[in-house]
Amino acid sequence: MTDPYRGRCWRFGDDLASDQMIPPQYVFEYDPKVLRQHLLAEVRPELSQEAQPGDLLVTGRNFANGSHHSHPFLAMREMRIGLICQSISRGPFRLAVFMGIPLLVAGPEVIDALGEGDRLAVDFAAGHIRNETTAREFEVEPLSSFLLEIISLGGGLAYARTLVEAEESRHAES
Repeated sequence: MTDPYRGRCWRFGDDLASDQMIPPQYVFEYDPKVLRQHLLAEVRPELSQEAQPGDLLVTGRNFANGSHHSHPFLAMREMRIGLICQSISRGPFRLAVFMGIPLLVAGPEVIDALGEGDRLAVDFAAGHIRNETTAREFEVEPLSSFLLEIISLGGGLAYARTLVEAEESRHAES
């Protein structure tokens, strides 16, 4: 995860619920290409068409509250969108990492300095956020190297595959 994300800031407020991120009628849909069409469709219908790889969702407190399901994170991974939030509970945090979503948790002073449509450059490994529109820079606590490794491999399943393959290779060499 050495390359920074560079892209547009998509701002959202506090208490963005999982069910607002992907409507509940898609709870049995697991195709990321379909889910991406519905990511935040009821809140920001233009996001699914306009967002580009490297763009970032920037949210306030209590991100992805409510139902904890993987659908929003599957859609975000398909779109290659990162996340900066003020707070996120344990369930959605684990889902984000498991689905391979790069994320940072930042204080309100950082969140407030990242405006809708601003161009951002974010180095998740270093915890460095640069608002290229305003030239302001921020340092936040990065994720651990272990979590970054899971994210950089594409999520928990890909990480588990590498462990199994390494073990199989080790046994084959014996």
